[in-house]
Order: sequence, then C-alpha cells, then structure tokens
Amino acid sequence: MISVKKVDNRTLNFLERIYIWEIARGIAVTSRHFFINLFNPKKIMTVQYPEEKLALPASALLRTRHRLKVRADGSPKCVACFMCQTACPAFCIKIESAEYPDNSVEKYPAVFDIDLSRCVMCGMCVEACPEDAISMDTGEIPGAAVTRSALLLTKEDLLRNLPGEPSVLGAANALANEYLRSRGEE
Repeated sequence: MISVKKVDNRTLNFLERIYIWEIARGIAVTSRHFFINLFNPKKIMTVQYPEEKLALPASALLRTRHRLKVRADGSPKCVACFMCQTACPAFCIKIESAEYPDNSVEKYPAVFDIDLSRCVMCGMCVEACPEDAISMDTGEIPGAAVTRSALLLTKEDLLRNLPGEPSVLGAANALANEYLRSRGEE
C-alpha cells in the first residue's frame, strides 16, 4: 500500500528568502574552526607534506607507482607483448619492442614509457600482463611535479625490484646499450 506524506509548502519570509541566517551560521562555523585551530594547533588534522608522510595501509588492493619486474639474470620479465598498452584506458603506455640477438623467440621492450600525467591508476595494465612483469606495489604515490617531463617514467625508472627480490643493477643500462649497438647508434 502506498502512503501519502503531506508536505508543508509555506512561503518563506523575507529573512529566509535572502539566506541571511544561513550565511551567519556558515560564518560562525568557519570562525569557530579558525580560532580553535589558531590557539590549539596540535589538533589540526593537516599533514605537512612532503616533510611528513602518512604510513600507507598494507593492502593488496593498494595501487601505487608502477614498476617493471626483473628476472634473476637481470633481464626484464616483460616480453613486449603490448597487452598492457592495449588494455590501458588512458593510452599512457608506450612500448617499442626489440629482439635479443642470441634468442630469436623472445622480445624485450627497447622503450617502455608511462606518462603519469595521463595515468588514472586503474591497474588494468597489471591485470592484462600475462607475464606478471608490471606491478603497482612500490608503496610510492605519484604526486605533483614541477615539469611535465618529470611525470614521464622511462624503462630505466621502471626497472627495479622490491627488497628481497633479485638486484637490477645495470640491467636497464646493459639492455639499452645492446639495443643502441644493434641499431648502430652508439
């Protein structure tokens, strides 16, 4: 059964129509917060970023800055299959592939760039990767940058492992030098 609720549609008086009472209430609330925070700054909930940083919750669902994983021999796990680039809804991933000179089966990314100014941090690239080569578990939240080029992550910025995983020292440089030698640009 449907019930009917009667609404009082009375006309507003002059003070209610110009919203003076509501403006005064808003100013009172703002003034109260201002003076409480002025005389008791320890209760302010503001964090002085970047000097102070809040600890992030340890969660598997937390998506932070990207990284490319590296195998134990120092080569990237990425095989340049372009699945992450295809799955990205913001079109912020750019990949150029190259082949290993001694292995005719597997490719590697000669160029792997992520433009954080376009990235929406959705994690679709991580889900699409069949090799589990890209992840978003660094614990670093990408923030603002002074220049636009600072928001462009290159392969050298992305190739790294977390503590407890094999070292990546020199892996990106060795592959980049090999790629440049193969093109005769060194």
